[in-house]
Amino acid sequence: MADRVFISYSHADDDLLDRLHKHLAQLLRDGTITAWYDREITAGGRVDDAIEGELESADIFLACVSPDWIDSNYAYEKEFKRALERESQGTAVIVPVIFRPCDWLSTPLQQFRALPKDGKAITEFTNQDVALLDVVTGLRALAKQRSAQIEFKGN
Repeated sequence: MADRVFISYSHADDDLLDRLHKHLAQLLRDGTITAWYDREITAGGRVDDAIEGELESADIFLACVSPDWIDSNYAYEKEFKRALERESQGTAVIVPVIFRPCDWLSTPLQQFRALPKDGKAITEFTNQDVALLDVVTGLRALAKQRSAQIEFKGN
């Protein structure tokens, strides 16, 4: 069963988000994950209801961290706050993906292992594809671990 990934981001980071989606293609194609973000909301859809519903059903909360994400009242105060509640209940996993350098280590995100490796911002890599591949590799490993835990509990 595919892990449901909720992608929380700032619209100021659309270019990086588009690149991330391209790198997630094989995880999506092979059924390891499904991914949702607010661009999936169709015309006439109730934005808050759609986001709340997807956030409640997500297995993994992917926080695409940047100064703009931290500054976003919606992403940080609403989405992230609910993700923290679900994580503390054991119903979701939070994965920070550091898009751009920012003061994320002063936020509650500092308690979670970030991607790419060592929490280095994607924009700080000479070749950003290397950073995005590290994100995909980390998500694949997480999904595999979660699948094994579910399988173990089922036996």
